[in-house]
Amino acid sequence: MSIKPQYETYRYTGEICNLTAQSMVECRLPGSEIGSVLAVHAKAVANECVCADGEVRYGGKLLICIVYEDGNRKICRAERGAEFFHKAENGAVTPACFAKTLLTCDNVSTRREGSGLYVSVVVGAQICVYGSKATEYLVGGDGLCTQKQPLTLCKSVCVSGETEAEDEFETDTLGDVLLHSENALVTAVHVKTGELSVEGEMVLNVCVLKNDESVCSYERVVPFHMQIPCDEAFGRVQASARVQVKSAQLQGVVDEEKGKCKMVLSYALLADCFLYTTDEVEAVQDTFSPACEIQLKRENNGGMYLTNSIKCIQRVGGVASLSGEIDGEYTLKAAVLPTVEVHCRKSETGWEAEGVVQAEVILGGGNGYKSATLSLPFVFPVDITGEEVQADAIVCGLNVRRTKEGVTDAEATLKLCIRSFECKEWSYIKEVIEGEACVQSSSAISVYALREGEGLWDAAKRLHRDPGELKKSNPELEFPVKAGERIFVYRQIK
Repeated sequence: MSIKPQYETYRYTGEICNLTAQSMVECRLPGSEIGSVLAVHAKAVANECVCADGEVRYGGKLLICIVYEDGNRKICRAERGAEFFHKAENGAVTPACFAKTLLTCDNVSTRREGSGLYVSVVVGAQICVYGSKATEYLVGGDGLCTQKQPLTLCKSVCVSGETEAEDEFETDTLGDVLLHSENALVTAVHVKTGELSVEGEMVLNVCVLKNDESVCSYERVVPFHMQIPCDEAFGRVQASARVQVKSAQLQGVVDEEKGKCKMVLSYALLADCFLYTTDEVEAVQDTFSPACEIQLKRENNGGMYLTNSIKCIQRVGGVASLSGEIDGEYTLKAAVLPTVEVHCRKSETGWEAEGVVQAEVILGGGNGYKSATLSLPFVFPVDITGEEVQADAIVCGLNVRRTKEGVTDAEATLKLCIRSFECKEWSYIKEVIEGEACVQSSSAISVYALREGEGLWDAAKRLHRDPGELKKSNPELEFPVKAGERIFVYRQIK
C-alpha cells in the first residue's frame, strides 16, 4: 500500500433535524346552557417529549377556557382540559437524541352535537432534535503531499431553564375574570461565564365581567429576568432564546382597609436558549500522492451563526377586517386574545417585517353580545442586514374603534426582537482512496512547460512531485509563473 491516510474526528452536540407535526384535539362541554360562544382560549402545555428509533413522541395537555352567553343572555365561562399524545417521524432520530418542542394552537372551532358543545383545536408542534454529531476529516498521512488550512465549524447548542414568579398590580376594574392570555418576548440574552441571562417582557391580557354585568378588557406588561446555568457559556458565544408561558393564574384581591383592588398573577416560564459557536481545526484541504493516483471523497456541511439582534417598537394601524357579518348597531366592549404572526422577507430595498395582528372582539348591542375575529395586516421595513433574518413579536397595545358606518379601525403597538444570521458552509476531505500507481519516467532529468499563472502546489500536483523538492530544484522560479517558463524535475537513478 503506497499511502496511509490519517484522520481525526471532531465530536460535538448539534442539531440533527427539525420536525413539524399536527394533531387534532377535542374537548366536550355540556351544551344545553351555552347560547352563543364569544371567545375560546386554547393553550397546549407539553409534559413529555421522548426520542425513539425514527421518531419523537410528545404529549401534553390542552387547556380550554370558553366565554359564552347563556339562554338568559348572561356572560359565563367554563374550563376544560384534555390530554393528547402524538409523534413526528424522521429516520435520523435515535434514543440518544433529545428534543425541544414548541406547541401552538391553531384553527380553534366549535360545533354542537346533541346536547354537547365540542371544541376542536389543531395542536401544532415544532420540534428541534439535538444529538451527538461527528466530523471525520483528513489531517495527513504517509505517502501524501498535503495542503492544510484552518477549517471553521459552526455549531448550535440548546439549553433550557424554568422560573416561577409573582406580580401584583392595582386595578380599578375588579370583577369575575372571564379569561386571560399571556405572551412572552425575549428582548436580550447576555452570555456570562457559565450562565445565560435572559431578559424580556410578558404581556397579560385580561377580560373581566364587571359588577354591572358589562364586559371590558385591559392589559399589563410584566418584565422578567431569568438566569440559566450553561457550561457552554464562555468566550465569544452568541445566543438567542425563546420563552413560553407554561402556566399562569390570576386572582383578584380586595384590600378593604385601603379600599383598593389588586390582581395577583402567579406564572411559570420556560426558556429554551440557543448558543451559536464556531470552532477551528487544522484540516487538509487538498492532497495528492507522488506514487499513485488517488480519489478524494469530500463532504459538505453548513449552519447558521447569529450575527446581530435588535429590539424595536412599531405602531401599525388601518382598517381591520372582522370575520362574519355584524348586523345591527353594536359597540365594542372588549378585545381579547391578541396575537401577532410575523416573518421577515427580503425586498429590493432591504428587509421587511410582514404579518397580521389578530384578536377576538366582543361587541354588545340590543340583541346581546356577538364576537368576531379581527385581522389587521401590516408590513414595514426593518433596519437590519444579514443573509437570514427572523423575528418574534408581541402585541403590547391594541385599540379598536367602530365607526358609525360600521368600519373597524385598529391600531396596535408591536414589540419585536429581530435576529440576523450568517449562513456558513464548509467542505472537508472525508476519505482518500488509493488508485493505480503512477508511471514514472526513466530519465534522470525532465523538463516541463508550466501553465501561465500556475502555482507551486498546482504544478507539483500535476507532476506528482513533492512541492518542497520542486522548489529546491528550481530556486530561480517565482510562483505563480509567467508564460513560457520551464521547470526541471530530477530523479534519482538506481
